[in-house]
Amino acid sequence: MNQYETERRLCWSYGLLAVLLSISVVCIAIPYNHWRTTLDVCPGGYFENTNCGCILYGISLYSYFSGGHNAYCLYAIFAPLPILIYAMIMALFHMYRVCINNTGQYEGEKSTTVDEIEGETIVVSSRARIPQHNDAVIYCWIPTSCIAAIFGIYNLVHAIIITDGFLKTCFQYRGHLVKETKAAGDEATAMLFRLSCQAILDFMDYIQKNAPDSQRGDFINTGVALQIAIFTSWIAVSLWIIITVYTALRAYKERNVMTCCGN
Repeated sequence: MNQYETERRLCWSYGLLAVLLSISVVCIAIPYNHWRTTLDVCPGGYFENTNCGCILYGISLYSYFSGGHNAYCLYAIFAPLPILIYAMIMALFHMYRVCINNTGQYEGEKSTTVDEIEGETIVVSSRARIPQHNDAVIYCWIPTSCIAAIFGIYNLVHAIIITDGFLKTCFQYRGHLVKETKAAGDEATAMLFRLSCQAILDFMDYIQKNAPDSQRGDFINTGVALQIAIFTSWIAVSLWIIITVYTALRAYKERNVMTCCGN
């Protein structure tokens, strides 16, 4: 794979990464804003922290269903923003180099010329190569691969937290749903063990009562929104791995320029 092909793939990877992270942020922000006043019913006095309106890490209380601490949702919404900005910058950077400069487009392409000298045929083969002293980007492959690996771990932590928070809310609302509907026998068993989290959160969308002095507004599909956020976050983690591999392979190919290894 020549440098042009590598940067073209990086352009698409970074661009897709920015789209996925944007979707993840939006799909968490909408349910959080929809539920934050309704779920903010955790017990506590005036001087205690009662910010529990997060749709993630919900808790079933005796009479109410309380959300998790708002910090979880705020982290889920704002944590991807730095890597989202970085992905957008890198996508535009590689787009400029690929679409305008055509950097490294003919690298590795073989050209053959045939000359005849004194009745003998001589075949001359050559491969195109970008001038090493004209392209300072070759010295950035190692740093960018390290940054991609670090951001991949950062994104992995974010994906784990929102996945775990979603599953905890689903598990807690199963028990709350049994209490709310006064289900018993096989009906309760189905709610506790058979229904999917999507079905459980569908019940939540329609039967969860508003807290005093709160209003949710129109119904939303909470389960779909959160599952899209989780799916896009895990795909983003996979893209960080792909980007790390691409840049690391390119750094290895340029090792004779960046170090003395190729001499």
